Amino acid sequence: MMMMRLRPIAAALGLFALTGGTAFGGAHTWDVNEVFSNPDGTIQFIELRETGGGQFETGVGGHTVTSDSSSVLITSNVASPTTFKHILFGTAAYDALPNSPTPNYFIPANFFSISGDTITYNPYDTMTFPGGVLPTDGVMSLNRDLSTGVNSPTNYAGQTGSINAAPPPTPPAIPDGRAGSVPMTVSAADVAGTSLTLNWGTTCAGAAKYHIVYGSRADLPTGPGGTFGVDGGACGLGTTMPFIWSPVPADTDGSGLLWWLILSDDGGTVEGSWGKGTNGLERAGPGTAGSSGVCSMATKNVTNVCGQ
Repeated sequence: MMMMRLRPIAAALGLFALTGGTAFGGAHTWDVNEVFSNPDGTIQFIELRETGGGQFETGVGGHTVTSDSSSVLITSNVASPTTFKHILFGTAAYDALPNSPTPNYFIPANFFSISGDTITYNPYDTMTFPGGVLPTDGVMSLNRDLSTGVNSPTNYAGQTGSINAAPPPTPPAIPDGRAGSVPMTVSAADVAGTSLTLNWGTTCAGAAKYHIVYGSRADLPTGPGGTFGVDGGACGLGTTMPFIWSPVPADTDGSGLLWWLILSDDGGTVEGSWGKGTNGLERAGPGTAGSSGVCSMATKNVTNVCGQ
């Protein structure tokens, strides 16, 4: 009788050992460790981390990582050992940046909201952050405990890095002597003024290069707030002073008057402010957004007021 009783007990113990191994193996010690986003949500990453020191937390396949609006499926298990490793999820724009470890899984842009969201590794871990907590300066990220630090994405292979998604500084305004800036000075190398030596302040951050825009009397606006015409420009000026403008172009309307502006640019197609007219408003050139339209300048950004 005792033998007959022990058999089902032994069988039950064997079953318990099997189910116990399944229950405590596999996937439950991964936590949401770090999240990152730039201001428009195109550059984002989420990092999971194995936090229990387990070597065999491999059974992540079939689990999902979700936000309040999006979800991504982990399609396969990972190889052991898993101890303190990371699984990285990133957008395509994140992956395109220098020094970005390759994501283990791609997520769409705006996978989570920068205004507050809940990131979940289903069903084991959740990280919730309210609005105003997630950094969006392009350098700092949000850690699990809602502290912030320089971003440090790491993928499962152990590749780690730190990205810079900060927007480049916009070209500064024209230095005019205010706010500690250095105003432009000019001296003629000859009586006719066919060669001019120009100096101006170059300490404002954001100016990759400078260019000169010039015109004749006929190009001046007829009243405050009017649009300037432009005869041409001297392009690709560096940031080393002084600049020798030679030969200086002649006027095109026979008036004998030539005016010019020194403008900063981003080294591409965006130029800085033209300064303000007597009416207190931004001067406007003939191009898009009041830009000059010369030296390949396609638009103007006036948000950087350094020098004014």
